[in-house]
Amino acid sequence: MKKVRNPKTRGKPSGAMPGEEVWRGLRSAGLVRPVESGEALFQEGDEAEGAYVLLSGRCAVSEGGERVDVIEPGELFGEIAGFGGGRRTATVTALVPSEVLLLSADQLERGFADSPDLLRKTLQVLAGRTRRIADRQLAYREEHKALQEVQSSLLPDLGEINALGRFQVEAVWEPCTYASGDYYDVVQIGPERFLFAVGDVMGHGAEASLMMAIARAQIRELARHFRRTDELLLNLDGYLRDNAPSGQGMSLIVAALDTQTLILEHSTAGHPPPLILRKDAVSEVETRPGILLALPMLLGVGYERIEAELQPGDRLLFYTDGLTEVDNPVQGGARLLGGEGLARFFGEVVHSGVEDPLRELLQRLRAFEEPLEPQDDRTALLLTLF
Repeated sequence: MKKVRNPKTRGKPSGAMPGEEVWRGLRSAGLVRPVESGEALFQEGDEAEGAYVLLSGRCAVSEGGERVDVIEPGELFGEIAGFGGGRRTATVTALVPSEVLLLSADQLERGFADSPDLLRKTLQVLAGRTRRIADRQLAYREEHKALQEVQSSLLPDLGEINALGRFQVEAVWEPCTYASGDYYDVVQIGPERFLFAVGDVMGHGAEASLMMAIARAQIRELARHFRRTDELLLNLDGYLRDNAPSGQGMSLIVAALDTQTLILEHSTAGHPPPLILRKDAVSEVETRPGILLALPMLLGVGYERIEAELQPGDRLLFYTDGLTEVDNPVQGGARLLGGEGLARFFGEVVHSGVEDPLRELLQRLRAFEEPLEPQDDRTALLLTLF
C-alpha cells in the first residue's frame, strides 16, 4: 500500500483526527486514493460507496454548483450517505493534488469501536458541519424574507384606490413558499377607467417571483398607453418572450372597467374565469381562454376581447388556480374542490355577511383540505360595485 503523509501536519484543530496508532489501523483497513487537482471524488446524486478522510491537500464542497465549504486535511466527509446509504447530496472536488482514505461503513464502525478518540473527533467534525449548515439555513431564511418583502412592496395600495369612491376592492396574496409567482394589480388608466390584472406564473420560488416582477412592470408600462385588453396581452406576450426567464409560462386575466357605464372589457391568457355574484346567484363570467403567456411553442396565437355589462351591487372574484386545485382526502382518493366548489364557498361566504369575505373564503379552503398543506400560491381579488 502506498505510504501516506501524516495528516496532523495540516488542518482545522476541531476536525483533526486522532493519533498515529489509530491512523495506522485505518490506513490498513481502508483504501488510499490519490486525487488530481480539479478531479471530483464524487458528484451530487452519485450512489454512496463509503466515507472519506482527507489525508493531504484541499477539497471543495459544492451544492447545486455553488461552493459551500472547503475540506482540510484530517477531516472526515461523506459519512452521512456512507453510513445511511442513498445518494450524495453534494459534489467534492480536489482544489490541489490530494490524497484521501476511503472507508466502508463497517470499517469506520470498527474504528469507532477500537478508538473512542476517533469517535469523539468524528463527532466534533459533524458538530462543526451542522453549525455551518445551520448558519447557511439562517442566511437563506433572511434572504427569503427579504425577497417576500420586496414582492409585497410591488402589490398595489388598495386603500388609495378605494379612497376614490368608485368601487370597493379587496385582495389576498398567500405564497405557499418563500416567494410567489402569483400577481394582482389595480391601475387607474383614465378619469373613470381602471385596469385589473390577476396572474399566475408557472412554478414557485425565486424564478417565478422574478417573472412576476417583470410582468408587473411591463403591464404598468402598457397601461399608460392602454387601448384594448387583447392588445395588451399580445404585447405583453411578446415582451416576456424576449425579456423573461425562458420556459416559464404565465396565466393572466386583464379587465378594464368603465365606472360610468359599468362595462367590463376583459381578455384572458389561460387563466380561470372570474366568478360574479349577482343578487343570490354565483356564475362564471364568460371568457375566451387564450394561451399562456411566454410559451414559445404557441407563438402566433392571439387573444380575444369580451365585454360584459355589470350592475350596481355585483361582486366579481378574480383568482388564481390555487383556490380551485384543492384536494380533500376522502375514502378511495382525493376529491378536488374545482370551480363549482369555489363558487359555492364564495356564495356562502358573501351571504353570511362576514366583515372580511376573502379571509373567510381562505379559511374554508384550509378546512376543506385539512390536514394537507397548500401546494400552490393563492391569490384573489374581490371587486364590489356601488
